[in-house]
Amino acid sequence: MTTFFFHVALTQMLMCALLLSATCHRSTPIKLFILLMFCGSGYLLSTVYASVENNTLLWWLGHMGGNALPGVFWLVSISVFGEQKFIKPWQYVVASLTLAVPLTAKLFELLFAVSLSQYEAIHGLIKYGALLLELVLIGHALFISAVQWRNDLVQDRRYIRGGVITAAGFYIIMVIILEQLLQIEWQGLAYFKGLLLAMLTTAVNYVLFQLKSASLFDIPEKPVSIQRKVSVESKEIQKILQSMEQDKLYRQDGLTIAGLSKHLSIHEYKLRNLINGELCYRNFNDFLNYYRIAEVSEQLTQNDFKTTPVLTLALESGFRSLSSFNKAFKVKHGITPTEYRKKHVFNDEPT
Repeated sequence: MTTFFFHVALTQMLMCALLLSATCHRSTPIKLFILLMFCGSGYLLSTVYASVENNTLLWWLGHMGGNALPGVFWLVSISVFGEQKFIKPWQYVVASLTLAVPLTAKLFELLFAVSLSQYEAIHGLIKYGALLLELVLIGHALFISAVQWRNDLVQDRRYIRGGVITAAGFYIIMVIILEQLLQIEWQGLAYFKGLLLAMLTTAVNYVLFQLKSASLFDIPEKPVSIQRKVSVESKEIQKILQSMEQDKLYRQDGLTIAGLSKHLSIHEYKLRNLINGELCYRNFNDFLNYYRIAEVSEQLTQNDFKTTPVLTLALESGFRSLSSFNKAFKVKHGITPTEYRKKHVFNDEPT
């Protein structure tokens, strides 16, 4: 029965990767999710085929897939659930370490015909250092999912965060601790792992292909002009835009979607759908930051504010810190607020 569950999980992963491959050109998160499925499939190969000998092709696929899985899982989490729209090069490097470190150690042993276990200090550093990195990455992925859960406007993605991704993260942590760290050998553990993994992969496929899978990975952006046209057709959209453009509620410190829902007398579920489906914002912070950045950008071009510190403008617009403001501003304009101010103010002064 245990082998049956692992076969089910393996089949589900391969099917998921195959079905998503037709849309992999649309975004990086989809490609990473496919890679995650292949890593999981590689990990399962050594479990499904228990008689696989060391250093054979199947063994290498299982070894590489299992070690790469935590890093890829982290990349999937920050690309789908994080606030940033693009993964930075250093994040790819960090994620690759979960595979690079044990792979380098294994290749070293093969090339020089030695066993690193003979050198306890080096072996312990590599083994426990790699395990610590894996646990940190999985923990950070769960942290991102939890922190951004409330602000996510895509209901399908909130289901993934609240259930499947959290369960998958804890599953990986369980395997790392029980198998690699504590090295527990218990027949019931294998049965439990197989059952849970089969349930997880089935749930992933159900959510992806029954609950509007495209919305989990990317959202088509509409220009601002289209957003303004929508406001003419919907009174609720008018209320939302008025609360931002005229009432400037985005300035409120700690404004949540629940608070805005109460202020506008619009049910929170419907408000999420309106901001996401009609105005095309990825999450609630993106929605607020659009107006915050617009306000500060305008102020930075005016001579009346040229002596006002950037921090003051950022805090008054609703940002909680200068670092979060600088990050959002640079994503929008491609330059820092100081550079933006110099470009627009001092270049316009009479000579």
